[in-house]
Amino acid sequence: MKNLTLLSLCLLSAMSLADPISQTQLDNMWKDKQKSADDIVKNMSEAEKIGQLFMLDFRYWNKDNNGEPAPFLAMNDEVAKVINQYHLGSVILFRENLIDTPQTVELINQLQAARSNLPLFIGTDQEGGYVTRLRVGTEMPGNMALGATRNPALAELTGMIHGYELSSLGFNINFGPVVDVNNNQNNPVIGVRSYSDNKELVEQLATNYIKGIHKYNLLTSLKHFPGHGNVSSDSHVDLPVVNSDEKTWRSTELPPFQYALNHGADAVMTAHIIVPALDNSKIKTLSGKEVGTPATLSKPILHDILRDELKYDGLIVTDAMDMGAIADNFDINWAVETSLLAGSDVILMPIKMWDTESVARLDNMYRHLESEAQKNPELKKRIDESAKRVVLKKLQQQITAQPINLHNAQQVVASKSHKDLENMVSEQAITLIKNDNVLPYTLKSQNKILVVSDEKPRNELIQKHLNDIANETGTTIESKETVVKLTENTLNAKDVQPLLHGQDLVILTTYNLKDNPANAQLFIDEANKANIPLVVISSRNPYDIAYLKGVKANLAIYGITGFDVTNNNRNSLETNIRSGLRTLFADQQAQPLNPPKGLLPVNIKNPQGNKILFPYGHGETYNTTH
Repeated sequence: MKNLTLLSLCLLSAMSLADPISQTQLDNMWKDKQKSADDIVKNMSEAEKIGQLFMLDFRYWNKDNNGEPAPFLAMNDEVAKVINQYHLGSVILFRENLIDTPQTVELINQLQAARSNLPLFIGTDQEGGYVTRLRVGTEMPGNMALGATRNPALAELTGMIHGYELSSLGFNINFGPVVDVNNNQNNPVIGVRSYSDNKELVEQLATNYIKGIHKYNLLTSLKHFPGHGNVSSDSHVDLPVVNSDEKTWRSTELPPFQYALNHGADAVMTAHIIVPALDNSKIKTLSGKEVGTPATLSKPILHDILRDELKYDGLIVTDAMDMGAIADNFDINWAVETSLLAGSDVILMPIKMWDTESVARLDNMYRHLESEAQKNPELKKRIDESAKRVVLKKLQQQITAQPINLHNAQQVVASKSHKDLENMVSEQAITLIKNDNVLPYTLKSQNKILVVSDEKPRNELIQKHLNDIANETGTTIESKETVVKLTENTLNAKDVQPLLHGQDLVILTTYNLKDNPANAQLFIDEANKANIPLVVISSRNPYDIAYLKGVKANLAIYGITGFDVTNNNRNSLETNIRSGLRTLFADQQAQPLNPPKGLLPVNIKNPQGNKILFPYGHGETYNTTH
């Protein structure tokens, strides 16, 4: 292994290097899972136990010839040694790791082959919609879109498709569903990742998703305990505080977790949020600032509430420990130790394992935990408990390292039948929030449409699907696109009027507006003056209409971009925009392509938050009268 310190090499030589547990051995262990788990952990070294508690990401490995991080796409000797000699129990994969089905299957087979003992947990975040990891796969339109359908069977179908595809590739744990109640309209990190701001709908859809995914050998993990829905900052970069009182938390955020835990959830992911009503203790950051204790580090939240009060004995997985909320504020070795003492079982991404130099940091973390466990009986006990819980779950789930069949995976992943079902679900979700006799727009033989958004790829995606609609209806759509930063105030009427001139329809596609989106408002005002129909498509969260005036037609599609929020890695979420655009139009015989069926799964409030403009359950049809 390159560039390892002498200390690291000494440690590695001291670690036991057992042969991987064979399938024949696993078959025997599965006959008495509890006894087998006890025996396995009893005979593990401290380093082997710690290894079972770590889930690392090898998103990159070193740098390419241009000095940029090189995505980790195939096994190399260094990573294989890390997995084997540090006895890793789990690996998480991201979009950077996943090019296509053959490469993904080969990588996962290689990861399992590098293990030192039990098969690995191989995890990812295929929530659907906004957060997706597979570059080739069936994303499905996302949780809030499912909320708009009000159809539990479609949530179960989504779970089935995710479960079938992920298990076919070799994954055995999916970090979902999100059961956060999105009761803060300004939440920057959850939004459409939540099913609803209605706890009963969240409960129903989340448990049906779990029911679907459990038809395949895949574990689920609820996100993000004790509830990430009522925050106004993003824990990827900040340390959010939830100021709800305990009574409100117990009546709103807690029930979906409790309900899902009683209906088959396998694991719970913690949130890096401070909830003073549940734990009012203070700790100091690296800068010396006194702050509340994040839930990930909180024994009152993880042990006293989740373990003791809720009687939960499954896996507790931290959210990624390299996120800004933890990594920027606390010593990471201390944070990992504190999270284990608080009750966590699996420490997710405690170190960015992206290069050779990171091995020394991992080595240091192992030595820290081993040293502290020798001095602190409580930590040693917690490591033993969590190692046994992880090992037992692997045996109970009958996790195997058998090589994945590529031919089978290629028949399953992103199959035409799955993609057709994806479109069917998204068509049910599109919600017509407002329509003053603008929609459906009946296509003529010749049509001129202006496409406006704040990103050229978004405009090009819309133009692509407008061309598909033109081909389907036997019409001509001449689309013109312009990129405008809609939230800024950089345009005047003379800039906008020439763009509108001669257009039959304007499609203004917004993306999470707030405050005073002056440029967006200017397009609406000028189109109204010119008597040109304009439709606003809220392309992510459905709240954009609250920040605009004079809107005559507005659709919510609940996502236009699949997004890896951990690294700004994006792809087009085509099914939602496809279905949204189809909802705009009728063919030349006045037959709508996709009549709107969705109902708002959230309340849309005014910017001050003190008045509901469009209530939960609102959804117009083309025939709604005002």
